[in-house]
Amino acid sequence: MNKPIVFISHITEEKELAIELKRLIEESFLGMLEVFVSSDEESITSGSRWLDNITEALKNCVIELILCSPESVKRPWINFEAGAGWIREISVIPLCHSGMEVSKLPIPLNLLQAVKISEIASLKLIFPVLASAIDAKCPKITFDDFVHRVKQIEEKYTYWSEINKRLTEFESRYVAIFNILKERDVATDLQEIDLRELQGILSWFIEKGYVSFQETHSVTMTPEGFFKRVVIKATREYRSLFYMKECIFYRK
Repeated sequence: MNKPIVFISHITEEKELAIELKRLIEESFLGMLEVFVSSDEESITSGSRWLDNITEALKNCVIELILCSPESVKRPWINFEAGAGWIREISVIPLCHSGMEVSKLPIPLNLLQAVKISEIASLKLIFPVLASAIDAKCPKITFDDFVHRVKQIEEKYTYWSEINKRLTEFESRYVAIFNILKERDVATDLQEIDLRELQGILSWFIEKGYVSFQETHSVTMTPEGFFKRVVIKATREYRSLFYMKECIFYRK
């Protein structure tokens, strides 16, 4: 007798999270549920057609879990797989992660009962649904380790979006300093208001150790006001960001 199938819909970039969720479900239900992950070699038969495997799993699954991030909800395939579950009238549950909030889900995903995968209270709502698929009592599960791993994975997923957001803000406000810092350290005179603004813009890079920001004792008085000398130094790691394809300012 075939086991009930739980289908996890995700984009390729979310493979690590999908595998972690599969492991949690299979271990919690002692293998009584089969969890299908399209990027997992155990789910896809070696040498078989990828699309055929997905189609067969969508036709036979009893529950569909949709990993929803700001990136994945833009992909047509995610909505296609969610629609397949909708038509079959099975439970389709969007699992929000990596910056996607339940309130921000686009149509048609926002028509479904969604939860956050990094919240223990949300996970406690999902597992009774899984248990009902096999007419079993919901197992007692400690989700702390899983949530910890999810948050670590989310940090990796959001790494480049955070960097690009910060770089864009830096470039839009201080383009000259931004361009020079990609090549060499910068020593410049700024008024207090600009100095504090720039320090705030660079605060994330400073905290991560990419950039150092040092005020000197040099002060210049001009008709426009007082200017303080600041020295901004960038590490090799900071400058290497611009040679990575994920960077919005990628240097080919």
